[in-house]
Amino acid sequence: MNKFAFTLAEVLITLGIIGVVAALTLPTLIQTNKNLEVEAKLKKFYSIMNQAIMLSELKNGDYNYWPAPCGNTTCEEYLAKYYKPYFTTIKLTKFNSYGGNNVAYYFNDGTAVVFKAEGGKFDIFFFPNAKNLDPDNFAETNDDGSIASRQGSGISYFPFQTIPPNDESGHTMKRFRNKKFSPYIHDLRCWSEACLTDPGNTWACHKDAPLKGWCTALIFYHGWKIPKDYPFKVR
Repeated sequence: MNKFAFTLAEVLITLGIIGVVAALTLPTLIQTNKNLEVEAKLKKFYSIMNQAIMLSELKNGDYNYWPAPCGNTTCEEYLAKYYKPYFTTIKLTKFNSYGGNNVAYYFNDGTAVVFKAEGGKFDIFFFPNAKNLDPDNFAETNDDGSIASRQGSGISYFPFQTIPPNDESGHTMKRFRNKKFSPYIHDLRCWSEACLTDPGNTWACHKDAPLKGWCTALIFYHGWKIPKDYPFKVR
């Protein structure tokens, strides 16, 4: 009976081919899995926030009559009354980068969220992985204290906002005019992928945009799915 065996050279060649294939495919598989994780957490957080506001209304009255965030109280006190009772949090921190008044909640599922009062609303930054929240590098500012860039926006964290009660400013898109919480839509004038990714707009979800504020809205636009041509690798 004839016996067949692989030579050492054949084994090494085969292992080399397997290694090359793995090196080419594993990063894609890992990123695909990360995308799915971020999508699920974004959708969950959106639901949690809307439910929190709805439950808070039962105790604190109609949202449209809530005072401006942090107006007559500290931000921490305001959040403790209107939002925190409806979250499951394990830790709270405060930090002052980018103008101060940042309150961060850490959740028991490993995510975190930063609330920042801006006029009659909150800008809200959701971190699918709380380990990516670095208070010292939350945003880059100009000499006058204004925001210069948010390098992590749409990558390690995702902007949302509350809608100002009885908003008549014209800055909220008609699509979200009667909402109470939404993806970040400041200065967004139309609802299309072309608008959300416009390279000429500082808020666009585009690699050359400094603020990238509309990346959450772009994912929302696709039904909480990260599009195949999304310009960043999420973390």
